[in-house]
Amino acid sequence: MRIRSVIQVLFSDATSKAVLVIVGIAMIRFMSEVEYATYIFTFSVATLVSQAVAGSFNRIYIVGFDRLGLETSLPSLLLLQVLIVTIIFIVAFPLSDYFYDLYWLVYALVIAICFSDFSKTHAQRKLSFVRFSLIEIIRSTLTGSCLAIVIYIVRFDLKSWQVLFIHTGIMLLVFVVFSGSMINLKDGMKIGESWRLIMELSKRDYKYLFGYFLLIALFIQVDVIMLRLISNGYELATYGSAFRYYSVLALALGAVNTVFLPLIQQIQDYGDLQRLYSKHRLISVLFVPVVILAGWGAQWVIPWVDVGKYANAVTVFRILCASIIISFAFSPHVNLIMRFEKFKFLFVLIIVGLLINVILNLALIPSFGATGVAVATLLAAASVTISIYFKSLSVSAELIKRAAV
Repeated sequence: MRIRSVIQVLFSDATSKAVLVIVGIAMIRFMSEVEYATYIFTFSVATLVSQAVAGSFNRIYIVGFDRLGLETSLPSLLLLQVLIVTIIFIVAFPLSDYFYDLYWLVYALVIAICFSDFSKTHAQRKLSFVRFSLIEIIRSTLTGSCLAIVIYIVRFDLKSWQVLFIHTGIMLLVFVVFSGSMINLKDGMKIGESWRLIMELSKRDYKYLFGYFLLIALFIQVDVIMLRLISNGYELATYGSAFRYYSVLALALGAVNTVFLPLIQQIQDYGDLQRLYSKHRLISVLFVPVVILAGWGAQWVIPWVDVGKYANAVTVFRILCASIIISFAFSPHVNLIMRFEKFKFLFVLIIVGLLINVILNLALIPSFGATGVAVATLLAAASVTISIYFKSLSVSAELIKRAAV
């Protein structure tokens, strides 16, 4: 693994997110509890749908680029994403009352995320991490700057629709600037090519990979959705506040996986694999003390940020800190499982993990609210990522046997 690439992606993520973190702190301060809870819910749904669709296709684009012959299929991949997202929102329209008149704005945001993520994925597959980083920095800087201007103008009257609208506009702009020239709309309208892709996916085990990414998107967002359905706005806002701080720590995990996924596709022997994961272990040793320090300092930092509005956010954040340590140590091994196309295993595993997550949330939310959701997230994520680690050990054993032969 190229540690320099990981550091570069992590640095760009940290730099770009720093602006959003500062503005996010301002949002916690200036948005009412109702508006903040609305924003957390709607943005989480947008993230869920976009990751279920774009996340699936984008990772298949990297893992199956050669096997599926995707060099000439870029417009068709985007067309498929738009069609699937549109169908989802049409079918789910009876649930639109839960979105506080923001339903179609959330739809537009999902489309924008799909397009923006595609730009980053194209750079990621080519190992162009400078371009990848530049896209993220520009997107976050523009978004943060626009949000800062709006906050300065409206102050305590900041609305969730304003934040969603800015996210949508900036993501579309970034796509046009970085990838607009790559996409020929006439090629994108070739339904035959889109149908070929669907048939290729259905005939191979890639359908399990698609299902895995679809369900893992739900797995990641099910905590917020269940809080919205079972508990109240205050608990949702508390969890959203703690999760915002947690997402800063999660940047490190995202950076490792961003570099891991394309690099591990090029592994030729067990020695290469060992070198990759030995460097990951080194980064893990450096990462754990940072998380512990963050959890310790949260007792002073979080109450200062939210001016005491969300008293339980510190406890929730500390539980999520334990979750990110486990995920950082074990989840990058999923890239090896994808490399050797153990897609059915991943699909079955995430079904079990999602069931565990839902059952734990149903049991814990009524009594413990946001804290219960954090515990459910920790236990469910650990069950999935540790299982992935042990499966990767068996895949590594297969590599050793092949090398011996």
